[in-house]
Amino acid sequence: MKTYDLNDRTTNGAEIEMVELGDESYEVTEGSLTNVSDAIRSVPSFVSPAHYDDYETIDWIRDTILARRQKAMYKRDGGGKGCFGKFKMLLYKSQGWLLLFLIAVAIACIASILNVSVEYMVDTRLGYCTTGFFLSRKLCCRLSESDVLFDTCDAWHNWAKIVHLETNEIVAYIVNWFFYVVISIIYAGLSAFMVKNLIRWAAGSGIPEVKVILGGFVIKMFNSWQSLIVKVTCLILSAASGLNLGKEGPMIHVASATAEVISSLFPKYALNEVKKREILAAASGVGITVAFGAPLGGVLISLEELSYYFPHHIMLSALFCSTIAASVLQLLNPFHNGKLIIYQVHYFHSWLNIEWIPFIFIGIFMGFLGALFIKLNIRWSKFRRTSRMKLFPITYVMVMAGITAFLSWCNVYLRSYSSDFLAGMFSQCEGGDITPLCDPERTWTTVSDLFIAGTVRFLLTVFTFGLAVPSGLFIPGFAIGATFGRVVGIISAWAYNNIPESYAFETCKNHAECIDPSVYAIIGAACFLTGATRATFSIIVIILEATGDLNYLLPVTIAVLVSKFVGDLFSKEGIYEEIILMNEYPFLNNRVHYNFRKTAKDIMVSRHLSIIELQGNTYGSLMAFMNSNNHTGWPVVTSKEEMSLIGYITRSELRQALAFAGAHRVVQDNTNCYFSPEIPSSENRPYIDLVPWMDATPIQVVPNTPLNNVFDMFTRMGMRYVLVANRGTIVGIVTKKDILQYIHVEYHAKG
Repeated sequence: MKTYDLNDRTTNGAEIEMVELGDESYEVTEGSLTNVSDAIRSVPSFVSPAHYDDYETIDWIRDTILARRQKAMYKRDGGGKGCFGKFKMLLYKSQGWLLLFLIAVAIACIASILNVSVEYMVDTRLGYCTTGFFLSRKLCCRLSESDVLFDTCDAWHNWAKIVHLETNEIVAYIVNWFFYVVISIIYAGLSAFMVKNLIRWAAGSGIPEVKVILGGFVIKMFNSWQSLIVKVTCLILSAASGLNLGKEGPMIHVASATAEVISSLFPKYALNEVKKREILAAASGVGITVAFGAPLGGVLISLEELSYYFPHHIMLSALFCSTIAASVLQLLNPFHNGKLIIYQVHYFHSWLNIEWIPFIFIGIFMGFLGALFIKLNIRWSKFRRTSRMKLFPITYVMVMAGITAFLSWCNVYLRSYSSDFLAGMFSQCEGGDITPLCDPERTWTTVSDLFIAGTVRFLLTVFTFGLAVPSGLFIPGFAIGATFGRVVGIISAWAYNNIPESYAFETCKNHAECIDPSVYAIIGAACFLTGATRATFSIIVIILEATGDLNYLLPVTIAVLVSKFVGDLFSKEGIYEEIILMNEYPFLNNRVHYNFRKTAKDIMVSRHLSIIELQGNTYGSLMAFMNSNNHTGWPVVTSKEEMSLIGYITRSELRQALAFAGAHRVVQDNTNCYFSPEIPSSENRPYIDLVPWMDATPIQVVPNTPLNNVFDMFTRMGMRYVLVANRGTIVGIVTKKDILQYIHVEYHAKG
């Protein structure tokens, strides 16, 4: 525990008392009449970390200043003097890199455990391995990635064989179907039960909440160690249940929670919300890195989709963290292929000019389908929250698991786990390959099966995403897009096979296989997720890193941009922004441009403005004022009549100052408190000087300031409030809540 000697004046034999404030302790002196004020004056707010309440917005400016001054204080008191001092300073500066290294290793280990567990539990719905009960079907049969959709082996026994009912094909089919559905329901029910009764923040993907937290909002339990344990456990169960959801999106929440739990061991980051968010911004994207084996994709998803504040040094930290996590993941080898690439493809020829037509078509169709998904899912989520269905969240999850399992059993493209299904969609057809995806004699049967599978998967995702279990959109989104993309690719290949002499296929004469349907699946996967999330370059990099081939970088990029533009025609917000709006989180989207026609005076709070007057304040009156007032801060003015602005003090600052003063034995309820350095000469008893805790130069605008400028101040400077003053006289205040309410009424409520 660090100790600061705050009283620079002589104590004159007065008693020294230790007072704790937050995680610091201070020496205060009790003796002369004004020593209380001396102590308070000597503990300006930047010394002690701010303690924010749950669901409160942090003060970016204050915490940034705090971090800089704490660094300067550390350098002055302990570092920079001699070799030992410089060594201590080096250790102080290297805390961040050590923290990122530990976070990366922890996330990679969690991801490995999660991948192995899900792979095994998914297969338990089908049977078990006789050569090793804890082996998954893939390990049991040692199948290649491309065959996992269709093959089996003697060592793997299905449930009909286990219960000795395999002799009759119809009975065996029904028995396997029954176990498949029942086990899926059990897994889903267990996951929903744990979420409801343990940590509600474990539900969903967690990406909207991570965005809001990185934007400055405080949700204390979201990244707690309890939430981390429940999230990982329930994610294994929900992914194994076969619900049409993915584990990759929730890995962002897992990474964020891991980062916050480990950073709590480092006071430099645990006690400063801005520094903590720098670590969270660098670490959150690592969830995508370990999910897809995509280190660059993890950095870019944090930059494009997650982070509110992402300067150059955070990008470097994110790259370091992602690289370490990817290295550890490859060492642990959870994908059982000895490398990070999970959907390996190799293309040896380029695309045809005629193929730009189906590529652009995929972009247009997936952009529309992504926008349709957003509309349907949000409307269904709102309906669930307003109907009696909200009273039975566990039942609804189990019903959806039963419906999904029941329908999936009938279609081989739905029955397999989503990740294995993607491996099949991205697989290339080689000479002599007669699997259902590649057999030219079954072209239209395959097309119809895939179209039905894609439609069913789309509808199931609409009703599943947002359930009270951990659920992600990345893999279901990729699967939907890959299915329809493969359909377009198969039709394009059929056209070439039937009219190979056409001028459009002139450049194909030297290639046995000119059109590869797997390329269309990759493009479709990227385009649908772009249409649903509005992310672009991060999706492109993730899909290319996951497949390990750059030959089709240009078609993927152009198709993704088309999907983005088509989706934007329907709404500017992606699915995560829509969830933030639905949940009414205090998040200002700095990536959306609003053409405001109002000024500051049109939305400011002017009537019933809560203020603190300069004179007449005591310790007891200020404590009573805070207890009866729920505002996060108050302007300090000369008087209610004059309203001349003196400064602004936040609730957290005032609470800490009074808590510190209240620990002093001479402070009573009638002890005077002053917000001005001009203390009355008649003051002959202890008093509390609150000037160091007050912001004497708060950000101000005039009433006619365009609202666009005010919005930029909030989004670029991280402001919590802006005072509206006219020639030094305060006339109102604009808070983040006022901006959000205006945007909701003017833009979102009107559709």
